[in-house]
Order: sequence, then C-alpha cells, then structure tokens
Amino acid sequence: MKNLFKILLVVLVGFAFKSCSDDTDNTANTLEQAKTDFVANYVNIVEASYSDALERTNELKTAIDAFVATPTQASFDAAKTAWLAAREPYGQTEAYRFYDGPIDGDDGEPEGYINAWPLDEALIDYVATGTGGEDTSDNRQNIVNNTAEYPTLTKAVIKEISGYNDNESNVTLGYHAIEFLLWGQDSTDPSAKMAGQRPYTDYTTAANADRRGQYLQIATEILVEDLKSVADQWKSGAAYRNFFLGLSKDDAIDKILTGAAKLSKGELAGERMATAVENQNQEDEHSCFSDNTHRDVFLNAKSINNIINGTYVRTGGTVVSGTSLLDVLALVNATEATALTATAAEVMTKVQAISDAKSFDNLIIGETIDDPTKPVMSAVISLRKQGDELAQAGKTITGKTIDPSV
Repeated sequence: MKNLFKILLVVLVGFAFKSCSDDTDNTANTLEQAKTDFVANYVNIVEASYSDALERTNELKTAIDAFVATPTQASFDAAKTAWLAAREPYGQTEAYRFYDGPIDGDDGEPEGYINAWPLDEALIDYVATGTGGEDTSDNRQNIVNNTAEYPTLTKAVIKEISGYNDNESNVTLGYHAIEFLLWGQDSTDPSAKMAGQRPYTDYTTAANADRRGQYLQIATEILVEDLKSVADQWKSGAAYRNFFLGLSKDDAIDKILTGAAKLSKGELAGERMATAVENQNQEDEHSCFSDNTHRDVFLNAKSINNIINGTYVRTGGTVVSGTSLLDVLALVNATEATALTATAAEVMTKVQAISDAKSFDNLIIGETIDDPTKPVMSAVISLRKQGDELAQAGKTITGKTIDPSV
C-alpha cells in the first residue's frame, strides 16, 4: 500500500511539474506569436498608408498639371485643395522614420526631398522685402526669377540646389516647396487665421509666370517619384519589406518603437511644437504657408496612435487592423499597457483640440514653454510622456534601450 501511495505521489508531482512547464511554454509561445503578428500588422499598415499617400499625391500632380495648363482661380483653388488632401495620409506616415528605413536613407534622402522644412522661401521665389531669410550675398536666391543663373529649370538643377552648402533651409523640393508656390508667404496677422494670399495671376501675368509654373510641375513630379520609391519598398515581395519581416521580432519592434518614440517626444513635441511656442514665430510652423499645421500636429500624432492601437483607416474607408503594440505589451507588463493606453488617449484628445482650433499660429500667441495649461504646451507635455512610455515599452518587450529624443 505504501508503494502504491509513493507511485501515486510521483505521478501527481510529475503532472504538476508538467502543467507548470506547459503554462510557461504556452505563455512564451503566445508572446512570440503576438510579436510576429504585431510586426506583420505594422508592415501592412505602413504599406497601406504609403499607398494612400502616393495616390493622393498623384491626384495633386493631376490638379497642378491642370492648373498650369489652364490657370484660373478655380483651377488654382483645386490644386490647393488637392495639396491639403495629400497631406492627410502622408501625415500618418511620419512615425515610420528615424530608424534608417526607406524614407530616411543614409544621406537623409528621399525624406529631404519629400517633407523637408523649414525652408528659406526666398531661395525659390520672390518674397516681401526683408523676409524669407534673404541673403543678398548668396546668388542662389530666387530661382524662379534668376534667369541669368538658372536659364533652364530641370529636375537636376532643382535637386542640386536642395541642401546647398549643407544649409538645411536650402529646401527646393517637397510638399512645403509646393505649398509655398501655391500659397506664397503668410504675412497676415495670426489672429486673422488666414493662409498665404498668393494670387493665381502669379502664373498668368506676373513676371516669369511660365517659369513659376514649370518649377511647380517639376517639384511635384519629383515628389511623386520620391514618394513612389518609398512606397514600392513596402509592397509585398519588395526587398526592404522582406528584410524587415526577416529581422528578429525584437529587432523589428525596436525599429518600430524607435520611430514612434522619437516622433512623439523629439520631433513632434520638440521641433514642430515647442520650438514654435518658444520663438513665437509663425515661420516655425510646419505648414506655415497654408496654415495647415493644426492638421500636421493631429496627423503626426495619429501615425503614432495607429501603431499603438494596431489600426489604420485608409482614405477610402477600409480599415487595416491586427495585433497592436498594446496587445504585445499587455502580455509582458499589464501595468505599462494600461498606462500607455491612458496616455495615448490623452494625446489624441489634446491634438484633436488643436486641430479643431484650425489655426496653430494663433494658438501659440502668448504661450510659453513653461506653462502647461495652454493647448499647445499641454499637448507637448503629453506627447513627451508618450514618447518616454513608448521607449519604456520597447525596453520591456525587447530589452533594448531607445532614446526618444532626436
């Protein structure tokens, strides 16, 4: 009887150990599967958002070509509307930067040709006297009207000038160069909540009207080409997509959260928002010519939120969704997942308020960087907190350290 009892005891203990081992294995398997699914969903969201951005930018090109062919107030307004529409999906791609992916490149391109800012508008076209960062010692100013230095405008000429002398404000290409060519300088008082007032006659009866239209078309054509070069690398079967999916899941997640954390704390909260508050200068707005910065802020924050929640709504209304960062984090540290959920919701509420205000340059008037009660700095503080929490999530999940500053 004693032997039978011992046998039963051994069997029961064995079952207990096996059960614990199975639970551990199942937990590990569940986490690894969640990581795999999260990375795959991220890649699908990246592909969809770049595809939408390219589609809308092609529509912008069509509108600009139509305007240059027949410049009227109506076709001018249509081109500006198309620019604003193109920014909606592109703004939601900004979290895919900062980890040497296809958008960044080794030398900062093609991002430097796509979304570079701030720009010295006097490099491209006429500006009001004493504005636009004019430097009369630099004969590369006012390309549109400088027919002696630039008798022929070509892609090569305009690309070569961009970034000239390692000056980051020497921006000749991208969304913001096109924005300036459509809206012109915004010299109105911020309280008026008005964008730049460039007349469409700049493309009909003004000096060098034809060259201005030519520049506008060339810049838009290059933008489409550069954006397509990025979008193509995330398509199914593309080399970079295959490379990214072939990384260890921890390495891939490290890249994903590096982009999201740096955009949240360093770039968006810092360069794009706090700097404008500190300088009290509407020229520091991300989209200062069109007064569309309120949407830039919202959309950039949304690009981070799409990753956190694993969901992207395409321009046509289709939803791309799957395993989210929160799903993965909850399996490792439920407390951190709960905190990030709350912070992310707080961020979106605050940037929605900025978007609803419809005038970023008017909002920053009177704000100071040490006053957290006003709309912009309140959002900045939440974005910084979110950046830190994203960096911590990366360390919790992968063991890798992320610096959320830029």
